[in-house]
Amino acid sequence: MKNKKKSLRNLNDFLAADELTHAVGGSCEAPSSSANVSANYAWWHHISRSLQIRRIIRQLYGHYFPESPIRMIRYVAFIAVVVHSCMLPCGLLAQRKDSDAKISSSNFLRSARGQRDTVSEASVRIRYAFNAEDIKDKSTWIDEGQLKIAPDMTDYSSYFVEVNEDSLANWLDNHKKSKVYPHIRWLQGHRPNYWIEYQYSQITTQDGILTEWASMPRELDTENLYYTESLPLFSWQICTETDTVCGYECIKATCHWRGRDFTAWFTPDIPVEYGPWKFGGLPGLIMKVSDNDGIYSFEAVAVENGNFPIFAPRGNKYAKSTRDKVWKLQRALNENYFKTTGHSVFNIKLEREISSREHPYSQLELE
Repeated sequence: MKNKKKSLRNLNDFLAADELTHAVGGSCEAPSSSANVSANYAWWHHISRSLQIRRIIRQLYGHYFPESPIRMIRYVAFIAVVVHSCMLPCGLLAQRKDSDAKISSSNFLRSARGQRDTVSEASVRIRYAFNAEDIKDKSTWIDEGQLKIAPDMTDYSSYFVEVNEDSLANWLDNHKKSKVYPHIRWLQGHRPNYWIEYQYSQITTQDGILTEWASMPRELDTENLYYTESLPLFSWQICTETDTVCGYECIKATCHWRGRDFTAWFTPDIPVEYGPWKFGGLPGLIMKVSDNDGIYSFEAVAVENGNFPIFAPRGNKYAKSTRDKVWKLQRALNENYFKTTGHSVFNIKLEREISSREHPYSQLELE
């Protein structure tokens, strides 16, 4: 821990010298293609599969649609089979919000009306695009995370959620007599009113201890949980390759951690051992990290210096739990929300209650 505190002091001295002014305060350009494998994964997947489908159809049917109705039906059926078969074996794309779990509107109301308790003051904030299909289009991001670095602690949370709560709180102050309220004011990204744990968890580190404050969706939003663990250990292998991410010269590093292989790009120009979410342990800030299957990615889009308060979790109280219990619950909520919560929904199209519906899901931590 002494090394980490030393790194934070070095960073504060570095900021005091105003040597980050060339990059702070705004969005950064996307990195070059050699460092953007996971961001381009979905694009290359669709292009390559489309070319395969087109080539197969032309080989079997030529360039023309069949003239008879029966051949037309067979043609359409054939295309459906080819598309299905070509998509399945190519592997997983980046994890999206693909579950029935939503955020309760009352959750935003409690957070907006609740007083925020400041537990520390950060002088540095790094914003990250999480699982972005297009780094220049925020509507394709799952979230915009923010890493706040203070001399005594770090905090990783959702920038989208924090700004939405601030906007709603300001609206409530200006409409005190209103009986209705907009539960989403500024929330952005892919399916913004749906829940995923990486957006609705707050990760703090202090004195060598990591704490995850896990906010739960809809029917479980009164049962928020938290757990603590020692700071995760990453056995990084530092490579020789370099690239530029968000305007910073970065060095490549790889590791195997909790069931996945990861590639990170860190910059010694910002001498801290932290990164997005739980990642850290490198001799410089992690600017970008992704797993080698292209399912999860975090990429820095802004580096800022200033005064950024770190808030204690607000809203409902959090009950103490364990990492194993929280991890299993989060997985179950993503895979089958209705079965996990015991709730159901009436589907108008099917004209029946749905009490179980499975969704494909692959957690970041596999073990």
